[in-house]
Amino acid sequence: MKTEKGFTLLEMVVSLALFSMMTLAIVAAMRTFGNTQITLEKVTDRVDEMRVVSEFLRNSIGSALPVVRVGEFSADARGGTYGTYFRGSAKELMWVAPMVAGANLGGAFVMQLSQVDDRLELRWHPYQRNVTAINWTEQPPRVLLDTVSSFDVGYLGGFQGDWLPEWTPGQALPLAVRLNIAADERFWPELVISLSGLSLNLR
Repeated sequence: MKTEKGFTLLEMVVSLALFSMMTLAIVAAMRTFGNTQITLEKVTDRVDEMRVVSEFLRNSIGSALPVVRVGEFSADARGGTYGTYFRGSAKELMWVAPMVAGANLGGAFVMQLSQVDDRLELRWHPYQRNVTAINWTEQPPRVLLDTVSSFDVGYLGGFQGDWLPEWTPGQALPLAVRLNIAADERFWPELVISLSGLSLNLR
């Protein structure tokens, strides 16, 4: 009499247990891969954002023009008053730089960079040599960064000098500007931007 071959109940249970373990391992691996992919995308986006914003600030601030603003600051021998259109504090910076924003918009603009709540905002206004008060609240901002937790600016006035917490308008630009930025609770590499440091030519 022949006996029929087949799986015993114990073998079926063991096979199902092994299959379940393999399935769980595959699902866990896929989930880990997915989380890793999301993390990598976030890191890549953050690095790209850091690179783009840093490059823009380096180019714009580094291109600061030692243009004159007549009507305030220091008095000269001729009775007039003048100064570079460049000023800044530890939390805000204002300078003049060339900007091209399309075929019909370009030239020198007054830039204002400041932290507003948790955003790093840039505003601009066409440069005018004579003093006119700029109402910055009427200028639409461009948000360079959000979730900014820290923003500090320093100014280097001389090669042997210390970093200063503010820069008052005078006859020259600072030699360099230092920006310390933290976004998403992470500090960016310190950004040190060299300026021309040219003095005003009032002739």
